[in-house]
Amino acid sequence: MADDPFQNLTPEDSEARPTNEGARLLLGGPVVLLTTTYKGVRNVMPLSWFMPVSSDPPLVAISVGEQRHTADMISHSQEFALNIPKRPYLHHVQYLGALRGEKIDKIEATQWETFVPTRITSPLLMDCAGWLECQVVETLPFGDHILFLGEVVAVRVDPASYDGDRKRWRVESGAHEDDRPLHFLGGNEYSALSRVYEARLPRDADAPERVLRERIAEELELGREARERREEQIEALRDEVRRGNVVDVDDIDPVDLPPDLKQRLHEGDDLDLSGGVVLRGPDDR
Repeated sequence: MADDPFQNLTPEDSEARPTNEGARLLLGGPVVLLTTTYKGVRNVMPLSWFMPVSSDPPLVAISVGEQRHTADMISHSQEFALNIPKRPYLHHVQYLGALRGEKIDKIEATQWETFVPTRITSPLLMDCAGWLECQVVETLPFGDHILFLGEVVAVRVDPASYDGDRKRWRVESGAHEDDRPLHFLGGNEYSALSRVYEARLPRDADAPERVLRERIAEELELGREARERREEQIEALRDEVRRGNVVDVDDIDPVDLPPDLKQRLHEGDDLDLSGGVVLRGPDDR
């Protein structure tokens, strides 16, 4: 039987935060560059407040500050496009967020090439991971933002970024990091997808609470074993360095190295060759 939530106290290791910080907890999805046009004037702005709301018909919702030039343009044009930038455009995205569209042509300012959409008039940005063309079907004001509900009328992807068979972004080692979509964490910090975790599918006879407990225990055990193997590997590396032998750290993530060995990596040519040599990878100069 599940615990009675009214008998459980707030976890001691949790921390209360201001309510206006709640939106930050929901960040981490791909950032988009929203493009619009009205009476021959075009605009682009970074956006992280968006979500799918229906599959049939395909609908997405975006939330734009009511004082934004973009909100005014969408209200008049009744359309917008969502361009999903790739990781190399990190600085472009941040720069575009700092400009005001009513004072400058931001697309021209960044020299970002565009191409013609298929169903709307808003320009699409070249070299992105994906594009959604949307027509507004509902507009609702909420607080200091306006919610625009758009029907997706056209979708395009870059196959180097999106796996059409699996219907998801490519994350595997074979997919180049520069083709991965850019994810917004808040402020001027971003990330990119780096790993896939595959959950096991439950069987009809499985008792959910028991199965989940077992799987959590398995994951914890696997994590413990991985830490032990890493510690053994690092200790063997440290021993080889103490003996003055040549060692290879290519198989060890630099993040996992202890401070003393990290320091030896940073010292480079200043290493005392009598105390062991740390070999770097072929791309390190």
